[in-house]
Amino acid sequence: MKFSTTEEYGLRCMLQLAKKGPTGMVTILELSQKENLTSAYVAKIMAGLRKGGLVQSTRGQSGGYQLTRD
Repeated sequence: MKFSTTEEYGLRCMLQLAKKGPTGMVTILELSQKENLTSAYVAKIMAGLRKGGLVQSTRGQSGGYQLTRD
């Protein structure tokens, strides 16, 4: 099974979210630094995952992304 690069990076970002646990929030900046990607590319990936219902976002200073399910 082949994955596109965007799909692979999306899975890698979701793994970073899973490592934080159900209560941990991860920002785009943290994800981009851990996966060595640009912030704009991570934002695009996370927007797709949010629209697909796989992650949820919270705005504000203590905001970020987290998985919608365990």
